[in-house]
Amino acid sequence: MHHIKRIKSFSLSDQAGYALKRSEGFTLLETLCAFTLLTIITLFTLPLLTEIRTAQKDLQTEREAISLLHNEFFEHRIRNGPLPYTAKHQLPHEITLVFQSEEEWIAGCVLWKNQRNENKEFCLHEKRE
Repeated sequence: MHHIKRIKSFSLSDQAGYALKRSEGFTLLETLCAFTLLTIITLFTLPLLTEIRTAQKDLQTEREAISLLHNEFFEHRIRNGPLPYTAKHQLPHEITLVFQSEEEWIAGCVLWKNQRNENKEFCLHEKRE
């Protein structure tokens, strides 16, 4: 009889060990799932953050270019500067200002390339006197 108790005792500890292994496996599975989820989120988030930062830089350059155009166009018109007129400015990127006559209008345009190397243009118009 003593011998039978010993087998039961061995059998119980084996079951406890098995339960412990299942618990460790479950924890490992949870960790792997969490890591996989974190990796997937990171892989989708980083390109979006990069795109947002590029768009912010593009908008900043556009604001600076339009502000420069507005100021230069206004000053050029007050001085009655010659037409056509072209000027280059170096902000973060090269910006070109072009003022020219178009029938009864005077157009002032600013040209630049954005972070994606796309050509951009913005124009202001004033009616001739």
